[in-house]
Amino acid sequence: MTYGSDGAEYPDYGSPAPHPQHPGPYQAQDAAGYPGPGGDRVERRAFEQDPYYGDATRRAQPRGFSRPEPYDPFQTRAHDEAAQRRREDPYQEPGQGRRRQGGGQEQRGYGGYDAGRPDGPARARGERGYGDGGYDEGGRYPDGGERGYGASPPRERDGRTYGSARPRTGDRLGATSLLDEDGLPANGAVAGAARRGQAGPGAGRPGAAGPEDPDDSGQSGGRSNRRRGKKVVPPHVRRRRKIVWRSVLGVFLVFFGYVGITLYPYLAAPGTDRLAARVAEWGRDHYLGWAVTWLENASYKPPPTGGGLDSGQLAQLQGAPAPSPTVKAADLPANITPLAAGTVAGEGIWHPVTMDAQGVPIVEKAALRPDAQHTSNLAYVVWMNQKELRFTLHPGYQQPGGTWQTADSISQSDRAGLVATWNGGFKVRPDDALAGFYMDGRTAVPLVTGKAAEVFYTDGSIKIGQWGRDETMGPKIKAVRQNLSLLVDNGQVTVGPGDGSSSQWGYTIKNSYFIARSGVGMTAKGDIVYVSGRFLSVYTLAKLLQAAGAVDGMELDINPDWVSFMTYAGPDPANPTPTKLWDFVQPAGRYFQPSDRDFVAVHKR
Repeated sequence: MTYGSDGAEYPDYGSPAPHPQHPGPYQAQDAAGYPGPGGDRVERRAFEQDPYYGDATRRAQPRGFSRPEPYDPFQTRAHDEAAQRRREDPYQEPGQGRRRQGGGQEQRGYGGYDAGRPDGPARARGERGYGDGGYDEGGRYPDGGERGYGASPPRERDGRTYGSARPRTGDRLGATSLLDEDGLPANGAVAGAARRGQAGPGAGRPGAAGPEDPDDSGQSGGRSNRRRGKKVVPPHVRRRRKIVWRSVLGVFLVFFGYVGITLYPYLAAPGTDRLAARVAEWGRDHYLGWAVTWLENASYKPPPTGGGLDSGQLAQLQGAPAPSPTVKAADLPANITPLAAGTVAGEGIWHPVTMDAQGVPIVEKAALRPDAQHTSNLAYVVWMNQKELRFTLHPGYQQPGGTWQTADSISQSDRAGLVATWNGGFKVRPDDALAGFYMDGRTAVPLVTGKAAEVFYTDGSIKIGQWGRDETMGPKIKAVRQNLSLLVDNGQVTVGPGDGSSSQWGYTIKNSYFIARSGVGMTAKGDIVYVSGRFLSVYTLAKLLQAAGAVDGMELDINPDWVSFMTYAGPDPANPTPTKLWDFVQPAGRYFQPSDRDFVAVHKR
């Protein structure tokens, strides 16, 4: 029901009385509060004299919310009473005052509430209608009536619900117009206060909306989030960020995909190599040799200097007993003169490893301290009688790679008469060896004139020399394995103590570093000597080859993962047992499995 200015009742949705017009400051008024016939100025009404509604005060009112609020026709007496209490409250929040609407219309809208005030009278929502008297000093009619439309219970019409229960524009914008039964504002007012970032006295009550509640649409993170200070990213910035992140992700996917695809064959390949060695091989084969070399140089730690040999090393100097006096001394190598000061029993003395049918040693070994500084370490030398032995070069499935007549391992059928094996040289792909590889009439990597070479002949013999000067290509050559330059040339050491990496000696690891190294040489009689040790420089390696009687000598592979020399013996000649020369990384049965690098096998003739 609605009420007119004379107190007459109208049915709901009937024709209500026109809303009273507020008189202007220069408009004459009659006793009922409407303009008089004369148009002369009369005394201003009480609401115009009120300091809150006065012109000067109105201009000074702060604007708490920049967006105007629409006119709400469903204002109630409780609404105006709450507004009055807020005007009288000395702790009124800024921005809780009148708003000016577009087009000059004014309305009282409030962003907070004063729930729980002791002086707040509880009003029933059913009080509504126009009063009969004029405004008092507080802006009310003397008889307690109010102007405006009252709130009515929800009503149904044409299947739809109307009245105070339907959503209102004022609630969505934060205006308070309804109070709950205990005098507190309804949820719409609380939501309005939360959207302004204000927390009223009722914050924390059960059912009361707070600053973190979603807005009226049921979705959080909308305009309310932006009003609380969250940065709004423009669409073009979001697009740019998306493009950047997708590009970075694409680069990572391509990089790790390439690494995974190319690295997997190295990890899954057969053989006895360690994981670190396989990754290093992958790096050298994929243009990361500089990084592998840098890591090897950065992680290098020099061996200790001085000191003496432990009991285990002293036992290695003893070995098997010397051959019988019936063996001609000219058929055996001379003992090696120690390179370190002092005398250690058994140092540099040859001990037989393999005998021929008459009991004559055809393979012997010796151990000695490598130099005068590193006296707590040993180097190992093996002598092989070429007249009694046959030498064969085996290719690796990666170095040099490809398909060859000779296998990349020692099969069961090739183990009969096997007496020794040793490692090959630097990698030829990429060209760490700075030289070439030839076998079975095919050239895997072109041979380089002037480089050191192991030359294998069809009759099983081997020669060490400089390619192009000492040895040249001919029909009797079965294989050629080159590696760097000669360390010993015509009996003279060609490298100095301080020589570092160069195009002559290779760039893999500094030659002045003491690491695991190996080398091979040929004596004046044509016998073969092999030298290796845990801590050798390129200079000490050359000096050891020279001391062992080599007139021409060359460096082979380096690092503990690649240096290896095994001898073979046992009761069953068809299945000999391998024995390591010293405690390097690779297992003794390394070449019984496919090898990724080339190696040399030695059999009895």
